[in-house]
Amino acid sequence: MIDKLKDELQSKALKAFVDAGSIGTLCLETGTGKSRAATLFIHDQDDITNVLITSPRTNLKKNWYDELVKWGFEPWRDGLWTIDYDGERPSRTLNIEMENIQTCYKWTDRKYDFVILDEIHTIMTPEYSKLLENNEFKYILGLTATHDITDDNDKQIYYDRFCPIVYEYYNSAEDGLINKTRFFIVNHNLSDEDRIIVTYRGKDYERGEKEYYDYLTERMKKGQELMMAQGSTDWFRDARLWFWQGRGTTQQKGAAAVYMNAIKARKNFLLNLPSTGRIAKRISGGIRAEMPNAKVLVFSEFTAQADKISKYTVHSKNSDKLNAQLIEKFNDGRIKELGSCNSLTLGLNLVGATHAIMESYIGSATKSKQKKGRLDRLAVDEHADMWIIRVPGTQSDKWFKNMTKKFDLSEAVYLNSDFILRNDFDYRKSEIKTKVAIPHVGPDD
Repeated sequence: MIDKLKDELQSKALKAFVDAGSIGTLCLETGTGKSRAATLFIHDQDDITNVLITSPRTNLKKNWYDELVKWGFEPWRDGLWTIDYDGERPSRTLNIEMENIQTCYKWTDRKYDFVILDEIHTIMTPEYSKLLENNEFKYILGLTATHDITDDNDKQIYYDRFCPIVYEYYNSAEDGLINKTRFFIVNHNLSDEDRIIVTYRGKDYERGEKEYYDYLTERMKKGQELMMAQGSTDWFRDARLWFWQGRGTTQQKGAAAVYMNAIKARKNFLLNLPSTGRIAKRISGGIRAEMPNAKVLVFSEFTAQADKISKYTVHSKNSDKLNAQLIEKFNDGRIKELGSCNSLTLGLNLVGATHAIMESYIGSATKSKQKKGRLDRLAVDEHADMWIIRVPGTQSDKWFKNMTKKFDLSEAVYLNSDFILRNDFDYRKSEIKTKVAIPHVGPDD
């Protein structure tokens, strides 16, 4: 039944693609077989002999290699692949190049019969779309689980210009193509019982988390007042013009600097909270203690925070070889927890991930949906659990609301962080402190 539904979806998607002149984007949720749709088009299109597959992640090259082999393409040599039609028709050979978009967007005057833009939502930008503007392609297929078009970006313009969306499907869980996910929201109120060390001008100051958040918020408001006195009507826009672009007067630049430094300091502070790191560790430890076979993913916004929480982390500061080794160990069960920031978000097949913990985030609904997608590889009759740490009454709470826009939280379970920590007295007693560098913001200013 599931295979039949997948076949029907792929058939509908490909028909929409062909009807649009074989130039377009398919928005297909996890579990529908996006790569299968692409290989079917190559398989049936005799005039395709030269193919480019591009994506934003190096690890997706291996994914595509494996997918081609899975669907009957046989590697030969130097990028040449053979399609065997099992005697129904003569086999054919074609050239398939796989290259990161970070490299090939710089190319000019190249010609391909077919280009596959994997995770196209990352490519529909002024820079990366130059690949389509400066090279020649007969057929163009974009693939993504979420188009990432919002009121705050121009991606709709680039889709319309280069690769219009021709088919969308977002009901994998409802239709039983993938497992369902349960949500657990952990509300954590900042407290001065949680202490941090703030470094300023070579000196260390101990502060409570709530106290320091309130201080940074007051600094931000002070910057806003100073900017208003200089004629600002839109703080962020004017700060960008006056401070980043250097187009303000001396007084305007100074006022904007106070505002922008406070914004940056508060953001970095929220994304490096010792308390949320401790909660994430407690959740992960509790899961693995009760369910030894559980496999847990922990997502943080900064690599330094991820490294504090998890023993094994996959991120851009590691070598490609180390990341690949850790993913392999996670997939075959030699390690049961993996921390990351964004390296695990795009198109990567993780085997048997049962739980995810969102420790910190900055509000992207697209990225959060991609992270949830790492849990969508279980059997359809199983369920995964996603834990999200929420910090009410702070800027982080606004990020939470934006980040969960594409999640159905109607049946979510809400918990207080005290419930998570109260049975772990020894760990709670061992105070975690971190140094947070705050440029141009000091406790005596």
